[in-house]
Amino acid sequence: MLGRGFLLGAAVAAGGLLLIPGVAAATARAGRPLARSSVKYGTAAYLSLQKAASEAYEHFEDMAAEVRAEMHSAAQEATEAASDAASDAEPATEQTGTV
Repeated sequence: MLGRGFLLGAAVAAGGLLLIPGVAAATARAGRPLARSSVKYGTAAYLSLQKAASEAYEHFEDMAAEVRAEMHSAAQEATEAASDAASDAEPATEQTGTV
């Protein structure tokens, strides 16, 4: 493992190296293609992640709609069963005719 002191020293040395005339310009010229490719791959990764996330969201919404439909149909069945039970439980009133 590299120690903190080593990493700090390396960062200071790299920063000092950039202060030498011409080194910063050469580093910028050499770093531009690397930066462009990094941005390119980063953008491609972002777009892929965005597509995967939108597909996952769509699947989740489909499942939520299915659950809502099942809950609605179950509630309707329970209501129908309750109304059928209520109509069966009503006492049958016989009409007796007294003259």
